[in-house]
Amino acid sequence: MPKNARNLEVSDKLKVLVYGKSGTGKTTFACSFPKPYVFDFDNGMLSQRGRDVDFDTFSNYQEFELRLNEIVKNCPYKTVVIDSLTTMQELLMDRLLSLSSRKVATKQEWLVLIETMKSLLVRLTHSPSIKNVVMIAHERTTQDQLSGEVLVEPVTYGKQTFSELLPLWFDECYRARVVRNKEGKPVYQMMVKPDIRYFARTRILPPDVDFFEWSINDNPYEKMVRMSGGGDAR
Repeated sequence: MPKNARNLEVSDKLKVLVYGKSGTGKTTFACSFPKPYVFDFDNGMLSQRGRDVDFDTFSNYQEFELRLNEIVKNCPYKTVVIDSLTTMQELLMDRLLSLSSRKVATKQEWLVLIETMKSLLVRLTHSPSIKNVVMIAHERTTQDQLSGEVLVEPVTYGKQTFSELLPLWFDECYRARVVRNKEGKPVYQMMVKPDIRYFARTRILPPDVDFFEWSINDNPYEKMVRMSGGGDAR
């Protein structure tokens, strides 16, 4: 029996990539999803103190692999968060260099890193036991050598093609930023539509929405679901 798109709800399953500078609300956004578990690589969970969020902090890739196998096999959570992809890749490269007894990565290590990342993304986004996946990445600014335009993109390691392919595994790709309102208080924004400097994409929000924003007391996940016209946010 085929499915019908009219029966789909935003809260059914979401795969989200969010990138941005430090302090732009990426972790807060991810932890607002239903019943989250965080693979913490950046040691940044202090910002979530007082919230009902389970997490483990990882300083090497082997420990992460063991915990990941447990989660993928039988996930007791509704949302799995990787915070961050950038640091996780650094730990993986450290592991690969240790195994090869090299100090500088060769083409072989880069190829293994890229293939491992692809396999990881497939496991997370296709696991039937994981409802939502939120992948957090740092951002970097580069300059196009031909046009001279300044571009903003997620920080990933390996060939440029991996950075370009990364969004293909996700339904939603957001760039996080923070601005100040008239009172000088921070307002957090998720850019959901691309411009000439950065990539973003949404499949759930209305076509006329370029970004959505929240303050420190809001729940960004619930606000996103309401804006999409989806079902019960929880």
